[in-house]
Amino acid sequence: MSKQTDSREIARGYFNRITSGHKNTVSRPDLSLPGNESIDRQLRILVEEANHNGDCIINVGNGYYRPIPGDPVDELEFKEYTSKDDSRAGKLWDKIYSMKTTFSNWRKEGQHGEEKQRERSQRGA
Repeated sequence: MSKQTDSREIARGYFNRITSGHKNTVSRPDLSLPGNESIDRQLRILVEEANHNGDCIINVGNGYYRPIPGDPVDELEFKEYTSKDDSRAGKLWDKIYSMKTTFSNWRKEGQHGEEKQRERSQRGA
């Protein structure tokens, strides 16, 4: 087995322990131990995949868990978690819009510069 496969299997063990409620969090691997960065990365990938496929797992710093509707702490932490993602998404859209605008302006400037160059060369001819 490769190191990545080992890390994925260990991460799957963490993932399989994730249950419901803020009182039952599953901590991330201890990043001070060698090799745990890879396990942590694989765990984050598993959580992300699950959340894209109908699950709802959050971590606001105390560990992973599935929030329970109606539990005041879970509701608050769910809102905190989704608010952060909403903010990231908004910033990402702003960045993409800005980059597309800049690129489009560069394209226009390039076309404009080519037209000016042709005009100059035609006057000189």
